[in-house]
Formats: sequence, C-alpha cells, structure tokens
Amino acid sequence: MSDVRTILKRGIGGATPPPDGFERMLRRRDRKRWNQRIAAAAVGVAVFVVAIWIVTSGEPIDRGLTPGGTGPSAAPGLTEPVGLVGLPPEDATPSLPKRGELVVGFVFGHTMGDPGRFGLHLYEDGRVIWQKLGEDYAGGDPTPTGLIEQRLTPEGVELIRSEVLSLGLFDRDRHLVGGYVPNFGWIEVRDGDRLVRVTWGDVGSGSPPGPDTQATAEQALALQRLDARLEDLPSWLPASAWMDREPKPFVPSRYSVCYDTEPGVGLDRVLGSFPRSAEERLGSLDRTHELSDRYGPAGMGFEVWCSTVSTDEARSLAEILDAADTAVSVSRDVFGLAYEFGLRDLDGTHVTLAFYPALPDAP
Repeated sequence: MSDVRTILKRGIGGATPPPDGFERMLRRRDRKRWNQRIAAAAVGVAVFVVAIWIVTSGEPIDRGLTPGGTGPSAAPGLTEPVGLVGLPPEDATPSLPKRGELVVGFVFGHTMGDPGRFGLHLYEDGRVIWQKLGEDYAGGDPTPTGLIEQRLTPEGVELIRSEVLSLGLFDRDRHLVGGYVPNFGWIEVRDGDRLVRVTWGDVGSGSPPGPDTQATAEQALALQRLDARLEDLPSWLPASAWMDREPKPFVPSRYSVCYDTEPGVGLDRVLGSFPRSAEERLGSLDRTHELSDRYGPAGMGFEVWCSTVSTDEARSLAEILDAADTAVSVSRDVFGLAYEFGLRDLDGTHVTLAFYPALPDAP
C-alpha cells in the first residue's frame, strides 16, 4: 500500500477545505450554529437530530506555541509532522510560487458532515495540495491531516486532468441532484481557458453554479471511483508523473483574515471590539464585505469582512491577539485559527476573527 494511502487510511487529509476565507468561515459558522442547536435541545424535550460531528473544539491559548497557531500537526502513526494546522513557525519556507493556475479542484463528502471529507487542488506548476478531515466515525482516527503538498511533472498534471474529464460531465456547469448523489461535494476542471464546475448536495452559500441535472446511478458511481483514485494517486500514476512524491506541509504565503458578527452592528463597532493595535492594522487594509442570510428567513444571518495579508502579517496580528488576553475564546481546528471577542457596548454580541490559509489560486 502506498505511503499516501496509508496516511489517508489513518485519517489525516480535507476539505479543502472550501478554497477561500468566506466559504471556510461559513463552515465554521455552520458548526457553531449546530452546537447552539444541540445546547437548546438539551434543555428542552428530547429531539432526534442528525449529528454533524465536530473534529476539534475550542482550546485555551498555549503561550508556548507558535503565536496564534500550532505549526505542523503530527499524523497518526508517523514520527514526523505532516500537514500544517494553524499558522506556520517563523522558519517555515513558504510554498512557491505564491500564485498558481488551478487545473483541478475537488471536494468529496464521505458523510453529510465534517468527518472524512477529502479535498484536492492541482495547479499547472505541478503542485497538488490536499487535505482530509478526521474519520471520527466507525472506529476511524479523528486526526485531520492539515494541508499537504506534493509535486507532479507536467505529465502527471495532464494525467489527472484527463482522468477527471473522462467523467463526461464537463460540457457545462451543472448541479447533480437525485437519490444517487453521494452526500455533497464539487469538482472543477480547466478546459481550455475556463474552469467548468460540477456540484452535488449542499456545497455552501448561494445558488449552485449550474442548473439541476438528475444524476444517474452510473454517474454517482463514477464520482465515487474518481474520489478513490484522487485519494490514492501513487497507486496509478507512473513514476514519471512525480517530481516530489513525499508528502510535506503546504506553507501558505498569504492568509485570509475574516471577522463576522450579527447584521447591522457596523464595521466601526466590530473593529472597536479588537485590541487597539489590531484595530488600527485591520482598519488600514482593503476588505471585502458580505451580508449572508445563510440560515434562511427564520435565521439571523451574519455580516462578514475579509482581508488578505501575508503570512508574516497574519503571525504578527495573532501575536497581538494572543497577548491581549481579552478574547472570550480561542479555537484552533481544521478550518483555521479563530478568536472571539465581545462587543464593548452590546452585551451578548460577539465578533469572531479567523485566519484561513489562502491557496495559490485565491484572489
């Protein structure tokens, strides 16, 4: 059995994680909202729920760690660190080049929630960056991989692209529906000068990129076969397809810094909830703004702002937040590093600030 397949079976790799900060933030918010629903049910009558499993929970700041992060995480059964979780240590060498053109992107949900979700991004320069969430079900290992990088030759890149195109689903964007569709996921592949995207199940915010298409049993089976192939590249790629087969941590050059709260609070109040030096740094950055009704008409929704910073800037900002001792909570998990602050003039209203690694194709 290949080294990478052994790693995957031990439960370390994932979700691409959705590729940008806003989508990752949605995943974190979903999990937080799920915890709130469980807490509400515990004080009322017993109700039946379908559990979305949690990989890791919030943990107190350890002042002995790399500021704001954990560095590479140790993979189960391996003596050396593999994937990166949190911010990298100062002596970590960033993956180069900083930017890359995406050839194939893939996320496959093995359950309806977090456990086992696998994600892979393949770039024209040969980098393949992948991650798998822990398999904390059916006796599996709950430890995630963090982001892992390997490198392919141009031959290897084209072999994977051809493998994906062989599904025969990429004449246009589409969203697969029907009883045969396995859980959730998405795949996009470069065809000429454009990326064609196929999705299935609940893949995040907004509307699917293409019209609903009834999936056949054969198409669903083909997706599952593709997932197995992409999770075990060494089992079928020839030696000539590899430039560097050894799994190494992917060290990002940039991070998305996103902060969110209830709608209507306003940016000035949100920035004012952070330590003064952090407020000044964040206030000087360019930012995107989203108002989401993710939870539907009956839900509160939320408002989020995101900026892109260098890894050094992210580490410096995390040092400020760690030293302030004013955070309500701090959590480090597979979706990133997050701090929660209370708004000074609004009791019970919190702002969450999170760091998410930016992949090479991120804006």
